[in-house]
Amino acid sequence: MKECFARLPKRIWQIEVRGDSAFFDGDLFDFLEEKGSAFMVKVKMKGLVALLERQSWRKAKNKPGYETAEFTHACTGWKRARRFVAVREVTVLETDENSLFPNIPNVAYDYFCYCTNMSLTPWAAHKHYGKRATSENWIEWCKNQMASGSILTQDFWANSAIFQSCILGYNLMVWMMLLTQEDGFSEEPNTIRMQLIHVAGHLLARSRQYFLRLDRNFAFKKRWIELENSIHAMEFT
Repeated sequence: MKECFARLPKRIWQIEVRGDSAFFDGDLFDFLEEKGSAFMVKVKMKGLVALLERQSWRKAKNKPGYETAEFTHACTGWKRARRFVAVREVTVLETDENSLFPNIPNVAYDYFCYCTNMSLTPWAAHKHYGKRATSENWIEWCKNQMASGSILTQDFWANSAIFQSCILGYNLMVWMMLLTQEDGFSEEPNTIRMQLIHVAGHLLARSRQYFLRLDRNFAFKKRWIELENSIHAMEFT
């Protein structure tokens, strides 16, 4: 993390670190606070559930089945206490008619807890942290589906050129889908490639021009046509 901060351009003045439970470390928090950085890190510690069970929980507004809590806590070895925010999902399990108290609902909880110095409500913090997964999807798609993780040359500049080409290819695909579909898109690159590119067809030559004829029963024919029409209708100012 020190190296990351050292490499940041001076023009970047506002930094936010959002990390999974592997980054839950008091020394790291000390460093981030010293640098004036905002942070939000998922909590991983022994006895976390017992700690959360002792807190005062409130029903989340307009979120049935969810409750929130916030508190301060200092883990062993920390120099001071820090703010924790938590969300739990309430699940009512089926009761056993043969149990001693069959009419008392059996309740279970799924907990989500974060350590942060940001002034977000527990629910807002939970949603903000959830956006982190989107970045992981981008990385996975570029690495495994756009070939940026299969660079095998031993030359740095060749590797750099291949990597940038992979990112460029991914970005062009994303812009194509965003600009040609009213509701955007949610498919992975491999899905788009399978539906629109890796398509069996018949290549015809007429009047010195080539035409690709798709199968009459092609499952995504309508989408192909809509995509082509949208591209032809584009106007750039």
